[in-house]
Amino acid sequence: MFRKRDAQGSLFESSLLIPAAKAKRLQGSWAETFRQRALPLIDEEIFAPLYCEDNGRPNRPVQTVFGVLLLKDMFDLTDAQTLEQLEYNLQWHHALHLTAEEAHLPQKTLHNFRARLLAHDEGRLAFAATTDRIIEALGPRVSHQRLDSTHVISNIAVLTRLRLLCETTRLFLSRLKAAHPRLYGRVPQGLLGRYLKEDDSATSYGDAPSDKGRRRLCVCARDLYRLCALLRGTAAQGMEEFALVERLLQEQCEVVKKKQCPSRDDDDAGEGRVPVVLKAAKDVRSASLQSPHDADATYNGRKGKGYETQVSESCHPDNDVEVITHVEVTDACASDAQATIPVLQALADRGQQPEVLTADTTYGSGENAVAAERMGTELVSPVSGPAVAVEEESSGDRALSGADFHLDPRGEDPAVCPGGHFSTDQRLKAARANHLELTFDRQTCEDCPLFHLCPATLNQEAGAYTLTVDLVAANLQRRRRAEANGDFKPRYAIRAGIEATNSELKRGHGLDDLRVRGRPRVVLAVHLKALACNLKRMVRALTPKPGDLLPAMA
Repeated sequence: MFRKRDAQGSLFESSLLIPAAKAKRLQGSWAETFRQRALPLIDEEIFAPLYCEDNGRPNRPVQTVFGVLLLKDMFDLTDAQTLEQLEYNLQWHHALHLTAEEAHLPQKTLHNFRARLLAHDEGRLAFAATTDRIIEALGPRVSHQRLDSTHVISNIAVLTRLRLLCETTRLFLSRLKAAHPRLYGRVPQGLLGRYLKEDDSATSYGDAPSDKGRRRLCVCARDLYRLCALLRGTAAQGMEEFALVERLLQEQCEVVKKKQCPSRDDDDAGEGRVPVVLKAAKDVRSASLQSPHDADATYNGRKGKGYETQVSESCHPDNDVEVITHVEVTDACASDAQATIPVLQALADRGQQPEVLTADTTYGSGENAVAAERMGTELVSPVSGPAVAVEEESSGDRALSGADFHLDPRGEDPAVCPGGHFSTDQRLKAARANHLELTFDRQTCEDCPLFHLCPATLNQEAGAYTLTVDLVAANLQRRRRAEANGDFKPRYAIRAGIEATNSELKRGHGLDDLRVRGRPRVVLAVHLKALACNLKRMVRALTPKPGDLLPAMA
């Protein structure tokens, strides 16, 4: 049953039972700032859906439990280390507003609370709601933000292709043995012996030298087919591990018409022909299974297996402290270009959308820049492709193009030509995406001194000059000009600060060494660590004596 924390204090708080001199030092530390400024930002009401409204034992105060989780990630601790700090650390008692008797939580309480957060996706909501309160309390300007991604890996081993096939098969066989012993007895002993020891641990079959690895891969491919053919349509088909075996067969192998016969010296010689061959490594998709222990992880050719975390933070020059405004977990195999607009939409939904978003080249496609501009955000990003020559752009007699016009990509406000004249009509073309058709008064155009350079053409039927502008091409051309004339570089320089934030999250808060696996748990861990980073920055900014901070918060 949900119950809010009682705001009434206690005369038995730890900070009231220590000598005055020590109490004074405690009040000058980070714990006092956390207690007075950070802890009240945790809105317990948003966690009410995690509990029954009118039945069951009252919950432990959410402010306490969630506060413990945040301190855990602020100091990058394990559960055991966290609970030890809660038991015996006076600063934690003071920061969380607890008596010595209240400063205790069973490990299962943390586990159950995280399970509730996962079930309701409350980690994302808690990050957004608390971060919005931090922004309101600190007052940083979020009109300028920067966006980047960083690679994270869940708590899985990085497997070779051979070990992936062996471990997936071993995991399935061990679970089959426990869940369906009779079906397990139908599996050939030769196949079992390649992957599973008597104690269900892995054999050394996956640790093969390179000269034997290719041959063993082909054996594993045939074994996958044999298992699927043997157990498909049985009770084993309802097992998650069997689904992984079928997925691996589909992604790593190709079923052919002609049955393949093992060689005499293959490990499965004499076990029969099967119509399957191993795919070439280059034909295996990046979204394929990377570990049977984390089926959601994917592969990035440059960064490896795992996930990408999109991180956006404020970066206004007038800010004294920056705040991470949004985090999102995406597939490692997906392009960052696909994240630009979803991130902006998520920020807009919370009222935190920036006027200027600075990002690297991948985010800044022409399509993304136009879509962002329609939302009211200018995307500052390098442009891929050939650069524009400075001499060409500075030439006074060059032909004009759509990039020289001031355009509203939504097609609502009049366009302005290089001569300063407004369009009489403007509309997006339904048949051609991101194309804007402009209409200008005929007499005004013919009297314009730039008439001979203008790309607009006369429409005899309408009696006016018209121009169809490719918004994407125009946007890219304008940005290339800014790069060529030097306007872009000083505006883009502020993006470099996001690299320090990525490093802070990884080295200071454990984002580089996640202790969980599976996408839902990774998403929760990322949001908690980003929120902990924001609270740490807030505490550091508001604590009167930074020298009193603990090393992890300095």
